[in-house]
Amino acid sequence: MNSIDTKEVTSIAKSHPNIFVISSDDELISELKEYIEDYDYNFVGSADTKETIKSKIIELSPNLVLLDSEIENIDLVKLTRDLEKYNIPNIVIVGERFDETIDEILMITPYGYLIKDIDKEELQRAMAVAIRKHELNTQKVVEAKNRITEKNNELLIEKSDSSFLLILCVALIIIAILSRNATWLQWVLLIPTIAMLINAIASVKKPDEVTYDYEKPFVSIFIPAHNEEATIEMTVRSICNAKYHVDGEPQYEVIVINDGSTDSTGAILSNLKDDIPQLKIVTRKPPVSGKGKGFVLNDALTLSNGEIIGVFDADTKICPDFIEKIVAYVADPEIDGVQSRVKMYNKDENYLARMQHVEFASFGNTLRAKDNLGKTGFLGGNGQFVKKQSIIDCGKWDGFAVTEDLNLAVKIMLEGGKIRYCGEVAVYQEAVTEWKPFLRQRVRWAIGNFETFFVYFPKILRAKISFLKKLSIIEHVSFYSFNLLIFFGFLITLVNAIAWFLFHDVTVIRMEAPFLVGILSVISFFPGIMLALSRDSPGILEFIKDIVKYYVYCFHLIPLFFMTMYSMMTRKERKWVKTEHKGGKK
Repeated sequence: MNSIDTKEVTSIAKSHPNIFVISSDDELISELKEYIEDYDYNFVGSADTKETIKSKIIELSPNLVLLDSEIENIDLVKLTRDLEKYNIPNIVIVGERFDETIDEILMITPYGYLIKDIDKEELQRAMAVAIRKHELNTQKVVEAKNRITEKNNELLIEKSDSSFLLILCVALIIIAILSRNATWLQWVLLIPTIAMLINAIASVKKPDEVTYDYEKPFVSIFIPAHNEEATIEMTVRSICNAKYHVDGEPQYEVIVINDGSTDSTGAILSNLKDDIPQLKIVTRKPPVSGKGKGFVLNDALTLSNGEIIGVFDADTKICPDFIEKIVAYVADPEIDGVQSRVKMYNKDENYLARMQHVEFASFGNTLRAKDNLGKTGFLGGNGQFVKKQSIIDCGKWDGFAVTEDLNLAVKIMLEGGKIRYCGEVAVYQEAVTEWKPFLRQRVRWAIGNFETFFVYFPKILRAKISFLKKLSIIEHVSFYSFNLLIFFGFLITLVNAIAWFLFHDVTVIRMEAPFLVGILSVISFFPGIMLALSRDSPGILEFIKDIVKYYVYCFHLIPLFFMTMYSMMTRKERKWVKTEHKGGKK
């Protein structure tokens, strides 16, 4: 307390607050009254019995209570808890008695204590600090309640919009089947068709080059970890082997946030700490742990020293030059963030793992196109690097968001920021190898997209950014909205093709839009994925097999749409469910 200047504290304290004293010591009360009034605070009275204390507290509603711990015939612990219920801060004045009861009281109240004989300036500083601290705490509680109310309102919006979208899509499909005419579908699908073709064409251009001759900023790397004993050591060692140094010393720190792990993750991290000096460990425990990845990242942000923040999942492997190359992109003063390419290190484990590898190649190709179309890429959960100030300026990560990465990217772009894609380096992660956890993961991703689409759509329209940038954001966050109709259209095409082949000149469901519209709807799926796969220079047979397999794989988006809509309409809260990492074949 002695380091705080009285005048500085006075400037932030509430003017003329009311101070109430609980004591039976008349001399002490008189002294406190003098000090309080000399400081231009209001002494509103005192009390020394259980009945008068309660009645006066209710009547006067003081801003601060000074509690004499030597008052007799009062249950001090109960009294302190009652003051807490009344939301009134208190400073305990301790005399010669300093036993377990006093110790318990000091554990209850967060506003400090003073020891008799009381120093005048010390009391005045303590009062000002306690009142200001209480004001800030109250403000935080109000903000938290408002935030929860806001999120509950958003949840209602999401439920109503999900219901509307589901009913609309199902109704259109039923009408198409009963009328045996889906011409309308061809025209509707012309929207995502054109978007896919534009992205494919734009991805052909080589992205703008970056220079690697730059002054290396300090980087903080975050790794959220919850029950990651199978992969956390591999991840930490891989990242800490990165060759990003200045004068031979690492120009980065690695902050692992152990978020309530119940396995051996904590023990593994403790052992690693002895070998890796740039490793920092943050441990979150219940009840604050397990609430969402955004909250975890915001905790790490508070403790970080870097100008640039990198985020990796706990199943990550990177090459030694990864950080040096990707930071070159975001070191550009005009760029706010960058997303790396993502590959699967267990891509050959089974069909599902291989298709996720192909899927992320396709997603990377889309981000390459957006990079060429105006630096309107998006952040993924793994391998994203963002300027720390950009994160702060847009309100940090949303702890309530199911996909906090997409949410952050949209907020950055609505503020006029730019996000690039770095295809030069890749982050390797573990593909999910079983359908049940895979669909659970994808439902979460789809919910995150719909959350962002439903909540941010009005904000996107009102944002002071270019029309093309608005279209790019809307096209990206509305991706899942068209999936059911897109693949229903593909099913109709396949059924009609089979019927024509078997029964000749038979059309099960008519699609009578102009030929160009129809052919574009059919072929638009393929150019982007063909370009994405070609960049890894595969053999011709492997290339064809991957395209066919991926086309079949994408039909999982039909049941995924219904699963997502059901989850959104029935959930009672936004809940983040992490993907389990098993440390598959590397």
